[in-house]
Amino acid sequence: MEIDDFQSLSPPKQPRSPQAAPSDTLPTKIVEFCDFLKSNYNLTPKKFVVAFLTADHDTLAFRRRYWGSSTGWPSTLDLIQTIKKQVTKTQKGQDFWREFIKGEAIQILDKEKPPTGNYPDGCFQSSQTVEPSFFDHDAACIREESMIKHHMPFLFDTLMGTLQSSDEMQTSTNTTVDPDTEPPSDPNGVDMDEQEMMEMDGTQYENKAIPCRIKKIAATICAQVAFAKNRRCNGLQLFNSVRFMAGNVSEAVNDYLHHIGLTSSRQTAVRALISSSARAGRGLRTSSSIKNNPIISPSICIDNLDIEQRVHTHGVGHRSMMFHGTWGYIHKPNPSLLASLDHSQLTLEAYNRALSEIPTLKIVPSMFLPTAEEDNHFELVMKSQISCVMRQYIATPINNKSAIPSNPPEIDLIDCSPPDIDMLKLMDASDNSADGVGQVLGSIIQQLGLTADEFCSRLQIMDGDLGTCQNINSLRALRSPSSYADHALLNITMQLGSSHTLWNISQNILTSHFGDPSKTNDLGTWQYWHALGIPSDKAASKKDFTLMMKSIEKAHEATIFYCLRVIMQTENEPVNGDVHRIATDEWNDIIDECYSQFLSPQARRNVSKAESPKLHSILIRLHDFATIVEANRAMKAGDIGRLMNMWKIWSIMSQALTGLVNYRSYLPRMVLLLTHILPPSLSKYIRHNLLISPIGRPNHFVAKDYYLECQNYMLKFLYNRSGVGTQISTLQDLFSLNMTMLRSMYLSLKKEKGTHLIHQSHKNIITVLSLENFLRMARNNNILDQFPLDSSTNIVPDCKDTLHLGLGRLQDEISRKDPKLNRFKMHFMWETNAGESDKSIELVQEDPRNIDFETAENEDRESSPFEM
Repeated sequence: MEIDDFQSLSPPKQPRSPQAAPSDTLPTKIVEFCDFLKSNYNLTPKKFVVAFLTADHDTLAFRRRYWGSSTGWPSTLDLIQTIKKQVTKTQKGQDFWREFIKGEAIQILDKEKPPTGNYPDGCFQSSQTVEPSFFDHDAACIREESMIKHHMPFLFDTLMGTLQSSDEMQTSTNTTVDPDTEPPSDPNGVDMDEQEMMEMDGTQYENKAIPCRIKKIAATICAQVAFAKNRRCNGLQLFNSVRFMAGNVSEAVNDYLHHIGLTSSRQTAVRALISSSARAGRGLRTSSSIKNNPIISPSICIDNLDIEQRVHTHGVGHRSMMFHGTWGYIHKPNPSLLASLDHSQLTLEAYNRALSEIPTLKIVPSMFLPTAEEDNHFELVMKSQISCVMRQYIATPINNKSAIPSNPPEIDLIDCSPPDIDMLKLMDASDNSADGVGQVLGSIIQQLGLTADEFCSRLQIMDGDLGTCQNINSLRALRSPSSYADHALLNITMQLGSSHTLWNISQNILTSHFGDPSKTNDLGTWQYWHALGIPSDKAASKKDFTLMMKSIEKAHEATIFYCLRVIMQTENEPVNGDVHRIATDEWNDIIDECYSQFLSPQARRNVSKAESPKLHSILIRLHDFATIVEANRAMKAGDIGRLMNMWKIWSIMSQALTGLVNYRSYLPRMVLLLTHILPPSLSKYIRHNLLISPIGRPNHFVAKDYYLECQNYMLKFLYNRSGVGTQISTLQDLFSLNMTMLRSMYLSLKKEKGTHLIHQSHKNIITVLSLENFLRMARNNNILDQFPLDSSTNIVPDCKDTLHLGLGRLQDEISRKDPKLNRFKMHFMWETNAGESDKSIELVQEDPRNIDFETAENEDRESSPFEM
């Protein structure tokens, strides 16, 4: 019943006595006031309030001036809450109130809309004019913040309040625990506290991600509503359409997401990628211009890319075929590195002057031998590898400061600043031949926006695998002599890719020690892999280079682990996984003793292959695998000095390793170029451009060719529409130039979930069961020849000391065939001055018919003074 009808229910008025006046209550006064309004002015309380708030009168306007201000709003809100409480006492009243609030909310939301116009002033972004910066994660966050704070704050706050209240209720329900209930015992015998610690990461990540998740849901709904009201508010939808295409979302799913307002159509995404590719191409030309790179041109890294264009239904002109293409990127110079160099030594003229001294350069084996300082450093490298095994699996020192470190001393660290890289467009030309690499170079020059003369006017550093280097050298040899710079291509200096060098030489070393898996008594590396649970039917293929490097490192560390156990006289004790602490002096003594007995040069010299073949084989393998592990770790650390030391060792070892026909010349040639031929500043510039840190963190370096291999994988397997046949034009026009942008958008999915992208080094850990099984194999086969009278017969691979043998072959070549080692001077071509004689150059350029010479092995030669 309405309060306006109170008169019919009110009791009859009683005469008031003077004594009763002070005791009147507030309800009594209100009743009297309502009676007064009805009897004298014929007004109900509602009509009175409406008239008070709407009457156009100065006095009334003055009295109600604070109702909507910050001063009077608390009391106004109390009034509104009181009306709500009165109205919603009945179900019908609640329905009326919801309808009222819904209407008000619709009016507010109808007025909330993002500004029209083109981005960035408005919310419309055309797919024809979109810039690559539009798809940056930070730009997307800025657009989202603008949407929720300035354009649609009411809807966002309403959604956030709804989602947060629901989440708080759910959280309180889930966390309610009966205090009298004891935690259940773990059936596996694991302590509950340890189990909680193991699950802590998930709990913390979930709690941190919930606010981000709620905010993302609310912001996405705001963008969906804005897009549904006006299709020109398409910031989120255009961003998602490209990101979903980068994430390999099918077109059918994308159509549904477009229907519900989460993304734009697939056609819009394609147009946006084409537009972004065009702008990326223009950025590539700007980055490569002489005006923006007056000192030295950006280096170029290329690699071949083979993709099968598979079709299901064959026909004339419609068959499965292989696409042989080439892809790469340019790497712009690091400003801090350039600032530390002498710019006069970075010119093409300085490069030509340095190469012109090659004919008179006397090459001797000592150029590849380490100095006394480098030799001492390699001893520390060996001890650091022993220290790693000791810390990880056996014991840690009490005092780390005075203990032998697990990382060798630094030599020449590279700046870990993130590289400035621009991807090239996928080229429909292969670098597998001289003619193909000529087409590749022509395409690169065209993409860089340079004329042939401009490209050849500066020194151009290029990185590639061995095949690419060979084909460029063959192309220049075919075009030589030539008086045209763009035809001779003498401004290009090719550098071997660091990762390809590591993989090929590591695989060759592994093959020489692998043994015969078909013979169970063979003690090659396959036996070690088998004991560690690694597939051992054949040597790992270099195509799976990650697995190969991990397997080599595990076999190396497991061998060191057994050597340490022998030194500590605990080889018969079980492996329990406990790492205890011991005195630092004792800890250092164990490592020194292990190095002296098993990894030092003296240890290898003291062991006779005829008397102790098993121990001789292990000591040679420990040294060879140590160079592989050190090269791999030096690359990760970004220490090009340590890597150069390993390259010098491999330059000698490659002379004796079978299967490395071309590396026998190309690797020593690059070492000579970087250590003895080029000016110091140019040499440092090239060396510091061999490795990059993609995420800008120390100890997270990769080789430039390895980084390109990762991009190749993304292009070949993620963006390749193999289900309907490979569309090479799609890979070329949409993905290749946009690869950096697409990868960042793909990774931003995790960022938007509230998780942090943590780039961590993957530890190559050997399990306890693997170590236990390895110890059993080592004891049963007496791999260290501790018991010479053991009746068991084992076969060991015919391991040669390739370091000493390679040095001996170089000496034999100097004394018998080529005193000047001219094969190390091949393919160095430079521009000659007018009137200069070319006889010495022609002698240097002469390509021998067979560089894979074979000299008689001389195992009885005196031991080399080379202390490795």
